[in-house]
This record gives sequence, structure tokens and C-alpha cells, in this order.
Amino acid sequence: MNSKSIHQDVYISAALFLILAILFAVTLELPESSSIFPYMLIGGIGILNMFVMLKAITKTKAMRASKSPATNPINWETIKVPMLIFVMTVAYIILFRFTNFFIATTFFLIALMKFYKVNSWKVILLTTVIFDILMYVGFVKLLNVPLI
Repeated sequence: MNSKSIHQDVYISAALFLILAILFAVTLELPESSSIFPYMLIGGIGILNMFVMLKAITKTKAMRASKSPATNPINWETIKVPMLIFVMTVAYIILFRFTNFFIATTFFLIALMKFYKVNSWKVILLTTVIFDILMYVGFVKLLNVPLI
């Protein structure tokens, strides 16, 4: 194994640290009362990402010590499901632009449940309706957030 090779998780973790730094810089421009939660999220994700980075460094050291090639190459079979979920999420965001929260989320939930092979339409409809009702009561009625 090449002594210069680095495990792929190191790159992913470093990219996430970069994204967190950008988000932190954006959060600096928010009003103080609005920035508390974003700071908490950025800090929490940063702490969790630190564990990922430490594990990735351990994997890099183990990979360099062995003479075998990397044991986890990225291929389509490995990333197929995460990529399809990503594409579905992008479609959800685009649908969100043309409709409202409830319409877009209803389509997204149904698509996700069909993707994960939930075959009972009774379960799909019940889950979607209950979710929509809870979001409506929680956000629109209790918190006065206009989602429609």
C-alpha cells in the first residue's frame, strides 16, 4: 500500500468540516436571537464529525500498515441507495418551490415509502395523513408558522 494513500472517510470528514465552516460564517450574519439554534447544530455536527475523522485516521493508519489495497472502493452498488434518496430529496425541494409544504411532503413521503417497498396503501395513506395532521397542528396552529 502506498504510504501516501488516505482513507476516503478522511476526505468526506474534511469536506464536512469545510461545509460547517461556511455555515458558521453565514450564521455570524444572523441576529443574535436567531443564531443560537444554528450554532448548536453546527457545534453538534462538528463534534460528531470529529469522531468520524478520528475513526478515518485510524482506518488510514491500518490501511497503510497492510499491504493489501483499499478494502472499501466506491462503486455504484455501494452508493446506489444514498444517491437515489439524494435525487428524491432534490425533487422534493424543487416540488416545494411550486407547491406548499403539505403537498410536497405528501408526495415525498409516499415516494419514500414506495421506494422502501411499503406495499400496503393503507399504511402509506395512514402514515402520510397522520404526519400531515401533526405538522399542521404543531406548526400552523400552535407555532403560527405559515406552511400553506
